[in-house]
Amino acid sequence: MTGLAIEAVSSATAVRASHHHAPPQSSFTGTRRLLWLVLRRDRFRIAMWMSGLVGLMAVSAWSIVALYTTQEDLEGYARTVRGNSAMIIQAGPGYGLDDPTLGAVVMNETAQWMFIAAAVMSVFMVVRHTRTEEETERAELVRAAPVGRHAALASAMIGALAVNATIAAGNIVALLAFGLPAGGSFAFGASMAGAGMVFAAVAAVTAQIASGSRAALATAGLVIGAAFVLRAIGDVGNGVLSWASPIGWAQSIRPYAGERWWVLLLPVVATMVLVLAARALQDHRDYGSGLVAQRGGRAEAPERLSSSLGLAVRLQRGSLVGWAVGLGSLAFFYGLFADQAEQMIEDNPDMADFFAQLGVASVTDAFLSTAMLIMALFATGFTVSSVLRLRSEEMSGRADPVLAAPVGRRRWVWSHLGVALVGTVVLALVCGVAMGAAAAVVLGEAARVAELTAAGLVMVPAMWLLAGATLLVYGLLPRWSLAAWALVAWVFVAAMFGILLDLPQWLLNLSPFQHVPALPAAPMSWLPIVALTAVAAALIAAGLAALDRRDLAST
Repeated sequence: MTGLAIEAVSSATAVRASHHHAPPQSSFTGTRRLLWLVLRRDRFRIAMWMSGLVGLMAVSAWSIVALYTTQEDLEGYARTVRGNSAMIIQAGPGYGLDDPTLGAVVMNETAQWMFIAAAVMSVFMVVRHTRTEEETERAELVRAAPVGRHAALASAMIGALAVNATIAAGNIVALLAFGLPAGGSFAFGASMAGAGMVFAAVAAVTAQIASGSRAALATAGLVIGAAFVLRAIGDVGNGVLSWASPIGWAQSIRPYAGERWWVLLLPVVATMVLVLAARALQDHRDYGSGLVAQRGGRAEAPERLSSSLGLAVRLQRGSLVGWAVGLGSLAFFYGLFADQAEQMIEDNPDMADFFAQLGVASVTDAFLSTAMLIMALFATGFTVSSVLRLRSEEMSGRADPVLAAPVGRRRWVWSHLGVALVGTVVLALVCGVAMGAAAAVVLGEAARVAELTAAGLVMVPAMWLLAGATLLVYGLLPRWSLAAWALVAWVFVAAMFGILLDLPQWLLNLSPFQHVPALPAAPMSWLPIVALTAVAAALIAAGLAALDRRDLAST
């Protein structure tokens, strides 16, 4: 019996003992016990999220306070980003930059990414402790005790509230420590917690509707993406669409820019409505299944499913299509604003000098290369999750029937790994073509399609390296496989905040994306491409060797 199953049994036993084998008195009976189980099982994940998000905010605030020491510095920053569509897409409308303060600059640099991080964390937490528990049958052990029907959902939501509130409190303390006003600091903490709870409630709903946990995560992820896009379109336009996005609500609280506390009512009401909807939906679905039933299979499997590779493609094609549509749309959106990149240096000689020192001849090229880097960073989410599908197949027992056939372990591993590697190339092509097509239209330069397609493809070896690292972690420390997401978090922080945080160069060099040629702003260099590919191959070989030396959990 696994450790997680033992914990579930222990919790169920405790619930039984506390109720003396009595039947559940309400649909929420046992919620308190399950809440402690949620917090205990996620204690390491919670610690990682807390240290990461609070630490990032603290370091960001410290860097900005140290960098912008005069009002003239703040005014120069405001001129750079204010009214620039490309910057608004990434950071928001720039509340408070008309008369810039340190707090307003901190919010503009970090708030959007903090909201998204809180949303992702909350979605994973809620789905993990609802539908994932049902799929692994651990929930059945708990439900054998006098536990109410809605106890698991309630404990997951309360746990998400506790974690979001704790992270918000940590960020408030960090901001106050650097002398930022208390009102804006509390407003940001509340807005971040509110954004996290709205998407936690969204995950609670998708967990009832979707056919499985992966589908629930994917659907909730699409909602996060839609919220980001609606916010971006609204902020670039007249602002109306921003009010259709929970991320837009969070930023509209306006920390350090004349706080509007009444906006907090929107995430509070939305969370309550969604939770009530999730409860009602749960009453109308069967245990272990969603309201949207899985499509019935054929009487006989097609020929392409006769191999482990065909099965892996079938299992992951939906995820790949979803990632391709989402990232392709976002890449196209970025490309549409390529003609506005030059606005970044208008009326700002300091910024012009900055680009000159970097050796960037074209601000447009610099913008497009940065946008492609952002696309690659997002695409690593698919790469890592695709490799980690091996772990879910192993733990669920679905790997057993495959390996019981004349399929070797390495063949099985390569089936899923191949989908991850090839899928990464597909996403790079989709992003490159989509961004290139949009840029070609607005700039009137057809060559942009080929340029940006190449810019996307040069990112592939870096993503392959992360795939190899994920496989190695899975092979050596299968219980710590999810630690691979820490690698994704690191490359994101290094790429987006490395310069802002004034991180040492040797530390930045640990990110594979640091070595990728920044096409089209920089010339092509084949040496780092070959080196990254070689390191990726070595990591994959090491991961395969580690897998050969251990037993699979389900066999």
